[in-house]
Amino acid sequence: MLKKLNLFRKSRTESDVEVSESRGVRSLYLGSRTVQSSMNIKAPYGLVLDYTKAMMSFLLFHKQVRSVACIGLGGGSIPKFIWTMLPEIEICVVENSQKVINVARHYFFLPKDDARLSVVCADGISWIDGAGEYDVIMLDAFDGSGVPSGFTDDAFVQKIKHHLTHQGIYIQNLWSNDPQLKSRINQIEALFDQIALIPTPRGGNIVALAFCEKPSSAHMSSITQLSRDLKRSLGLDFDDMVQRMRSFQSSQTKKLFI
Repeated sequence: MLKKLNLFRKSRTESDVEVSESRGVRSLYLGSRTVQSSMNIKAPYGLVLDYTKAMMSFLLFHKQVRSVACIGLGGGSIPKFIWTMLPEIEICVVENSQKVINVARHYFFLPKDDARLSVVCADGISWIDGAGEYDVIMLDAFDGSGVPSGFTDDAFVQKIKHHLTHQGIYIQNLWSNDPQLKSRINQIEALFDQIALIPTPRGGNIVALAFCEKPSSAHMSSITQLSRDLKRSLGLDFDDMVQRMRSFQSSQTKKLFI
């Protein structure tokens, strides 16, 4: 039988924080048995979970990203990857639990704050009111039962849009078994010029990208070559992401790929 090593467990008001390790992969749990974040011990700055790789797909559509905000930290997989692989990008992370921040730094090798990385302990719903302007804003906030109340309100998503640059991209990680999934997709589609949806290969998650400005036809015609270039430079299968976007758009009102 496979042995799982429990490294850390701490009860908090909102949920439990637990860290375990198996087969060289360390994982974070927040109040449920759903894995919130995973890290390969031998490659701690790489991406393990499929949905984290899909959230990097903003690189297919915005060539000049200089600033990214992440609402929800978990183990910090995405901020670590950006910090390591994309030195031109500054990252701000907002997390409402100091315990989660401490665990990310101690068990998941999240770097200390520096000129490019800033981790803020704050409620994302309040933080957005005073936020600056970002090229990309990601929402990856979950507790033991799903997306916390408030993050799915129209008013909150509209505030996010207000804090994006004119070519900015909003990215939300969705659970595919969420009974409100269709309404959440409809909400994003109604508030932005264009969306793209990327289901993860083994199910479980759907990553939604929402564009303040619809990508041009010229850009879309070059996306295949761009995906191959990014795959070579970053080691992520952007070709597969593009194919999954194409195959899933039949359920969308606004078609990104013609």
